[in-house]
Amino acid sequence: MLYLLALLWHFYWASTVSAPGDWDPAYYLSVARHIAEGDGAVTDAVWNLGWLPPELRHAADLHWMPLPSRVLVPFVSLAPRNPWPATQLCACLLAAGWAPLAWFWAARLEASTAIRWCAGLIAVSAGGYVRTVTTPDSIALYGLLGGAAFLAASQRLSITLALVAAVAVTRGDGFILGIAAALAWPGRRGWPVALAGLGAFAAWSMRCWIVGGEGWLGMRARVAGSLRLSEILTTSEPHVPTVVERFAFMVQHVPSMLTVAFIVSGGVLIWPALLEWLKRRQDRGLWPLLAYALCFPPIIHMLVPAIAAEGSVYRSGAALFVPMCALGAVGAGNLTKRYHPWFLPGTLVVAAFVSSALMGRKYEEVRLPGLADCEALSMVPKGEPLLSYDPVGVEARCGYPGAIMARGADLAPLVEQYGFKWALAAPADFENGTVRAAEFPLKGWTRVGERVFRREGRPEAH
Repeated sequence: MLYLLALLWHFYWASTVSAPGDWDPAYYLSVARHIAEGDGAVTDAVWNLGWLPPELRHAADLHWMPLPSRVLVPFVSLAPRNPWPATQLCACLLAAGWAPLAWFWAARLEASTAIRWCAGLIAVSAGGYVRTVTTPDSIALYGLLGGAAFLAASQRLSITLALVAAVAVTRGDGFILGIAAALAWPGRRGWPVALAGLGAFAAWSMRCWIVGGEGWLGMRARVAGSLRLSEILTTSEPHVPTVVERFAFMVQHVPSMLTVAFIVSGGVLIWPALLEWLKRRQDRGLWPLLAYALCFPPIIHMLVPAIAAEGSVYRSGAALFVPMCALGAVGAGNLTKRYHPWFLPGTLVVAAFVSSALMGRKYEEVRLPGLADCEALSMVPKGEPLLSYDPVGVEARCGYPGAIMARGADLAPLVEQYGFKWALAAPADFENGTVRAAEFPLKGWTRVGERVFRREGRPEAH
């Protein structure tokens, strides 16, 4: 019943999202489509200029991890001409699994049946993930696998090992969850759990090194050594931060980390969950939750600061959402000595749905997908490569291969290497603090549409 209720809730919110608005779901959709069409795990989008592959079509998953796109392949195969609704169906099926998982988490905490239902209903609401969890992002999958891995910790070693390895190939920072989960096992018994995540991450990194070669290593070093995403996207040499600068960057973003935790929990769930954890702090199986919550944000900000500041904390925090639902419901139930046992847990359920709905509507206002891109490109021949401000999204939404034209980048080498004849400028109202689109028109390009330009001669460097 909880699963069906969750499906209905997620189907509604999925109907309000008509296209991928972020790079992650767009990338996973594109890779899944290529695999379903028999092209293999490839991508036609060059999203950063730190490493230019020999051709636009190159091996995928050199930055993103493979599992989120692989689970989409069967669904894309069912609807190859219009894969977006099919990928949303996959995301909703995964996200609906959060509700029964929360029920089992509450059972692990020895809660009553009523409290288990409250935990499941809170998980149905999806908190601050209410809209993004219905897209083919890594959030639904990571939340399901991460919550299950924490549940299995200290109970089933073999299941924990499998889940931790799966988490590590779902997100690039997933190996940190394995290290946290190892704390549930005393002494040396925890080492295999930590090594399972690290081993899966290392194995996939080795594959990327073999496929991408020295260029991939340079790109990874660039990602790790940049404080701003714009430094990764353009060809300019980034300032390599010192340890002190990384630490200062991490401290600077502490308020944003706390804000993410507040948003994800719907603003109400985090407090009873934290109180309940403190009461049960002797339960070793719950140690990984606090360790991951406290250590993951600063670690990821120190290792890859630019990427961490662009949504890693939000996405990877999904692993804590389901356990937090159970702890919050149980904690609220334990505070009802003066009230009916259902009063505070029921209030928490209502508050979770209200806050989720409000955040979902607010998110809809500020993050609209660029469907207008496809309309603007109607004059461009299908399959023609083009420069754009959002190559990952344009490939996923409209099917055009291309490369990014970030402000400050030298576009001439791109045009010469890949033979670009078309370009799509950013919308007039395009606002992004890190991905600043190049300004058109450039010399040698002619406007042929509202935002579409065609190259007539050899363009000068920008």
